[in-house]
Amino acid sequence: MKNLNDNLIDRKSIEFILMDFDEGNQVKNWIIKEFGEYLSDGYLKYFHCPGLEEWNASIAKNTSHKVATGAVLVNLDCDNYTGLRGGAFVLEQFRQAEQNIVLWQFSKIKEDGSFGRISITRDLFKFLGGYNESFLPMGYQDDDLMARAKASGALLVHRRNPEFNQAIPNEKYKPATMTYKQMKMTNKAKSKKNIRLGRLMANSGQFGLEEIYVLDVDGKMVRYEKLNH
Repeated sequence: MKNLNDNLIDRKSIEFILMDFDEGNQVKNWIIKEFGEYLSDGYLKYFHCPGLEEWNASIAKNTSHKVATGAVLVNLDCDNYTGLRGGAFVLEQFRQAEQNIVLWQFSKIKEDGSFGRISITRDLFKFLGGYNESFLPMGYQDDDLMARAKASGALLVHRRNPEFNQAIPNEKYKPATMTYKQMKMTNKAKSKKNIRLGRLMANSGQFGLEEIYVLDVDGKMVRYEKLNH
């Protein structure tokens, strides 16, 4: 609610994508009940994607970016705040840029939850094939995306403005079979090799899950593809 209210004045130029990976309808029912006014004009868009059997950060982020309609895509984790008019702040960075950029809004505070706040143009994201879905569930997927973007010629712009990169402290996802550090080091090694060999496009250019449902104007869930053909 705070993020929606903080960007309300700019609702005609930005959108919020809420991608629900839960099997049930609890989130959907809550969204319809509490956020109807934001759903009415597409300022908030709710999608349900029940096919993610095992959590994978790259797949989750790619699926959210896949359905976004803007020229600039922003990864906004559910524990992050945009800050007052944070969306307009992001767009202004791209307007001022003299070349293709990737905006990174990490606070430089270790494990505060803002590391993955990455904004990138839709065209560059598609060129790179999104986040690498062959990675283990978590670790280094953000670094890899930025490294591939830089290798393709984009400029990495780091903005630490505290009013635009706050996050809620919380317990992070803990993998069942490997430590986070092990996953990160494995993914890092794969990333370094790919970039060394010039493999900048991940996933053969096809990213995100296919079975996606969207809440239509009548309050019904329909296959997302049906609205795009």
